Parts: sequence; C-alpha cells; structure tokens
Amino acid sequence: MPLPQKAPHGHWLAAWNDAPDDPSAAFVRDQTNADTSISDYDIPLPQVLNTELRHLLLGENDSGGLGIPVVEVPASQPSDTVTLFMSGDGGWRDLDKVVAGDMAKMGYPVVGIDVLRYYWEHKTPEQTAVDLTDLMNHYRQKWGTKRFILAGYSFGADVMPAIYNRLAADDQNRVDAIILLAFARTGSFEIHVDGWLGNAGKEATTGQEMAKLPAAKVFCVYGVEEKKDSGCTDTTAVGEAVQLPGGHHFDEDYPALAKRLIDAINKRQGKATAQ
Repeated sequence: MPLPQKAPHGHWLAAWNDAPDDPSAAFVRDQTNADTSISDYDIPLPQVLNTELRHLLLGENDSGGLGIPVVEVPASQPSDTVTLFMSGDGGWRDLDKVVAGDMAKMGYPVVGIDVLRYYWEHKTPEQTAVDLTDLMNHYRQKWGTKRFILAGYSFGADVMPAIYNRLAADDQNRVDAIILLAFARTGSFEIHVDGWLGNAGKEATTGQEMAKLPAAKVFCVYGVEEKKDSGCTDTTAVGEAVQLPGGHHFDEDYPALAKRLIDAINKRQGKATAQ
C-alpha cells in the first residue's frame, strides 16, 4: 500500500534491521516528529523494537532500560569487540574498575556489570543468561559490536560458567574468550553481606559448570596464595590457567593484569599481543 504523505500527530519511531527502501527512508526523513533506529541486519526486529520501547517507557538511564546495571568504559578508538566484565561482590570498584580503565586506554572497550546491585536479590543462571543476551544485543545495536569477551572477578567469575552454559548457541559463538579472575570452587547467585566477613552463605560447587566450558576460550587466573583452593586448579578445570603473585588481588599490579588479559584476548582472536 502507498505511504501516507504526513505523520500528522504524535511522535514516530521507525525501526529497521536493514537499510530501508528509498520511499520509506524519504517518508521518515521528511517528518519533523519522527526518529529512526537502524540496527545490524542480524539483530531480530522484535529485539530492536523491545530496546526502543524500553527507552521510551522507562526513560534513559545508566543501564539503557536493561535488566542489568552497567558501567560503560569506552575505548578511545573503535573496536568490534567488547568485554562484558562482571565485578566482585563489592560492586564496580577497585580491581574491576582499574583493570577495565587500563584495558580501555589500550583500545579495548569494557562494559562493567555491577553484581552488588544485580545480585542483591537472587537470580537464577537462566535469568542472568536472558539478561546477558539482552545486554549483548543492546551493544550490538549501540556500539556495532560483533564479538564479545566474558570476564568475571571473584563473585563474577564464580557465576560466569553457569551463565555461559545457558546462552543460546548463536550467542555462545559470538564469545571469543571467557576470563575468570580469582575463580573459586563454590559460588552463589545472590549477594550475602555475611560473605564479606568470611561466611559465604549457601553456595554450590562451580566445577560441574566449569567442566562444560569450551577449553579453548577459557583463561583462568589465580594468585599463588590461593592455589590450593582455586577453581582454576581444581580437577574439573579446563582451559589455560595462569598463576600470578599475591592472593585475591594479585598484589594489586593491575596494569600488568590488564595487559595479560589483553594478550589472552588477542591470542584467542588470532591477533598479535599488546605492546
């Protein structure tokens, strides 16, 4: 049917997951009360519309209407790869924040996930996998991201294997590396305040989920002081394990840690190591 000549009332949003035809593009371009959202062709149109409706109905915020709280750490230069970095149980601070900043300075953008806020109430691995899928689709739209790195520190590392194992196959195929920092042999999908005092509350073993991960993607880092209790050294561990000086914070040598992570990413993407 022919397009109308005008959109006389309200605010219009035209969303496409491919380049529009000339008449459609001309119609939208001529409307003073219309905006456009054109996404990558392989992002399903319902997902494009879902993202835009969240923005319109919920308003813009730090998470873009997503169900997962994020902190964007963009790089100074464009990249088709983004690292989704799940923090420790203290939230987005200290190691997570500093390492992400160092990675961004070297041209590797990071989207930080504040697990203190996200897991304050219990989430199932299945629910988190759905939220992570939304996040991946969001940055494929917003930043044009093609490839993803999944990284986690402490609490964030402990839950990561179970989350990855519940992603759809297409989303798993977009993940080039799974980075686990200070990965423990047990983990929980809920923050427990008493966990900060040495009593971690109800937890489950992480080894069964770790064993299911694709070994070629896994980069597991532990401090020598935690060697005997680390999930990286468990009999169920797969992939590459790297021992660093220190304990849970790797002697706070965060610039060196960031470079190791970038080298691990480059190795799994078939690129040269960082200088």
